[in-house]
Amino acid sequence: MNNPRRLLLSTLCICALAVAGFAQAPATKPGYNVTIEIAYDETGKPEDAKIVHSDDPTGDHTLERIAMKMVEKDQQPPRVVDGKAVKFKARRPFHFPVAGDKGEAANADRPVLRAGNQVLPKYPESLIAAGEAGGAIVELVIRADGTVKSAQVLSSSRPEFAQEAQSALSQWVFNPRDGAGMPPESTWHVAVAFANGEHQPDLKWRLTPRPSIGSFTVGRLPAAPAAAPATPAVPAPTETK
Repeated sequence: MNNPRRLLLSTLCICALAVAGFAQAPATKPGYNVTIEIAYDETGKPEDAKIVHSDDPTGDHTLERIAMKMVEKDQQPPRVVDGKAVKFKARRPFHFPVAGDKGEAANADRPVLRAGNQVLPKYPESLIAAGEAGGAIVELVIRADGTVKSAQVLSSSRPEFAQEAQSALSQWVFNPRDGAGMPPESTWHVAVAFANGEHQPDLKWRLTPRPSIGSFTVGRLPAAPAAAPATPAVPAPTETK
């Protein structure tokens, strides 16, 4: 005859294992994240906000600025305590997906460019008149001595951008990483964005899938406005007799 107590313990163990499996954290979504803490007034309208976590890779905080702009419209239902509307705070995560991204941990031991060995791509002369903007995502295989073994373009908006990015990045040289336990070579990504005057590249050409060395923008500055013609001096009145 089965022991009721033993049967109950077995059932509880099975339930505990099932709950533990269900509670496992989901796989990290590929891409970058910005979390903002928002302070709401009594009506549920945002009145203040601050960034509490961000892995925004853009040098000018583009993702953070986008998230903060979205927060301005984040109207929430009023929070009522003891029959009275009160101010409250909440955190909002904003996710910017990037295909192939492996998260922050993949950027450990990121290689460092050797000073004076960064050849920058040039904006293609053939696209100047069209005012084209775009970019390229390049995968670098870097040897332990810091030289680039290969530079492969994973995606680009124009073949001309791909060619310029590949040609320049293949000449990069990094600080050697030949210490104990270091691999003979490693793979990293770089995003190269091309701007032309007022025409700016899409955000996807500024977000690099990790492992990433980073991203940068090259291009042509907007044309300076033509100088206004000088205003002729008003002649002094002449006295008549």
